[in-house]
Amino acid sequence: MSTFQPYVDMLLPIGSAFYRFLPHPYFPDDAQEVFAMEGGEGFVYKIQHTGHKTCYALKVLKPGYHDPYVVKVTQCLAQHAAIPGLFLAQRSCLTREQHPELIKRFPDLEYATICPWIEGRTWAGLMLDPHASAQYTLEHARSLATALAYVLWNLEAQSLAHTDISGGNVILGPNFTQVQLIDLEALYLPGVKLPRKRSQGSPGYQHSALDERGQCRPDGDRFAGAMLLTEMLTWWHPAVRARTPDEAESLFAPQELQRQETPRWHSVRNALLHINPALLTLFDQAWGSARLEDCPDFATWSMTLVSSFL
Repeated sequence: MSTFQPYVDMLLPIGSAFYRFLPHPYFPDDAQEVFAMEGGEGFVYKIQHTGHKTCYALKVLKPGYHDPYVVKVTQCLAQHAAIPGLFLAQRSCLTREQHPELIKRFPDLEYATICPWIEGRTWAGLMLDPHASAQYTLEHARSLATALAYVLWNLEAQSLAHTDISGGNVILGPNFTQVQLIDLEALYLPGVKLPRKRSQGSPGYQHSALDERGQCRPDGDRFAGAMLLTEMLTWWHPAVRARTPDEAESLFAPQELQRQETPRWHSVRNALLHINPALLTLFDQAWGSARLEDCPDFATWSMTLVSSFL
């Protein structure tokens, strides 16, 4: 558990600038709580530059995830910030060498990262919203899946992998034409020693045969990406939504993946067949894969999606 406990309007000095911790919008003024979200690896706070009022995300890692690997990721991302979907590659990492006084005062901030704050709904958030789900159309599915496949193709072409592709780590752009990836700290980097804690992915997106590397490998996104693309491609279909539990954050439960032929599995396959039998072939290839490398690559997904909607 982190011992860093900021409060509303607390000022954090970083370099020559000051950042203010913002209140959570859903708490009343007389019971203000700092805007914070807890994830598996750490806590994300919404902070604001006191000079130009721009908002940023400060991600403070939990003790078990403090690792110099995050510095390497930050340096690598700076070289790949032009890749679609990597807007949050514009970031800095707080280290003891560059910010000795700050880290001495707040040791938990070592290897914390600061990046732009993005407003938007995650894909998991859309799935959990009945009204938004009911308005999701086949045209939306086409645009969104094509955008995600293109982002993942660009990553894979550079031998990079996000390593935790899931509905909660993808923010949807306006009109479902763009996506942005979040939680980039565990990005797989070719030729760099793997982090101490290696991503095993998120429930509902994990391959059944991960080895000691987990998803920290060049093809680490292939199975999770296939499941997420399938969600985006089929969520418009009423039969798919009807067979998915209301509070589900993924289309398939962890115990279903690659195993059970359930009514939902049949509905998903029928929805893909309706769009293009080639997409069903890609899903079946990923579902039946014995290893991550047996899943289709994202160049194939991208080109198949483009040809599916010509």
